[in-house]
Amino acid sequence: MFESELNARGVQWPAMALIVAAGLCTLGPLGFDIEEHLRLSLQSLLVCWLPLMLGWRAGVSGVIAYLCLGAAGLPVFAGYRGGLDILAGPTGGYLMGMPVAALVLGATTMDLPSDLSDRRRYIQVGLGMVLGHVIILASGIPWQRNYVPELDILETLEVFYRPALIKSALGILLTVIVIRVKGARA
Repeated sequence: MFESELNARGVQWPAMALIVAAGLCTLGPLGFDIEEHLRLSLQSLLVCWLPLMLGWRAGVSGVIAYLCLGAAGLPVFAGYRGGLDILAGPTGGYLMGMPVAALVLGATTMDLPSDLSDRRRYIQVGLGMVLGHVIILASGIPWQRNYVPELDILETLEVFYRPALIKSALGILLTVIVIRVKGARA
């Protein structure tokens, strides 16, 4: 959404990829308990939102760098965990779905007209956030089922759909804030 503007100011996608990786490493491990047995992590919020804002190159590269740092053992995954065992374990499918989500979401914002209304941008971000979470869940649930064959898919979706919707709403809110701040500076 802002990739072409940043490029025009001399900020290239490798620098934006560092922003994505740094954001994920810093905020990705954080989580908040919304209610009992319902945890909201910032990991997938950022994986979906940052590529929408910075484009697919920065999104995919930043997410892959984040996964590599986590695989190397840095505690950057949700709950301050890291290591290859996390990628190879029951939640590895969710993590492996993240670059795919970043690619799809970043590509959806390519070549958006610069005169697109703010309302249309908010709708685009909202739909993108939901799509990104669907991609991550579609990658993670079958993978997790290999480790937990009795995993009830409907129950799992029931557990994840509310946090995904909350994160999508937060993505829209972040976009509103960024667009308003950007408009105030212009």
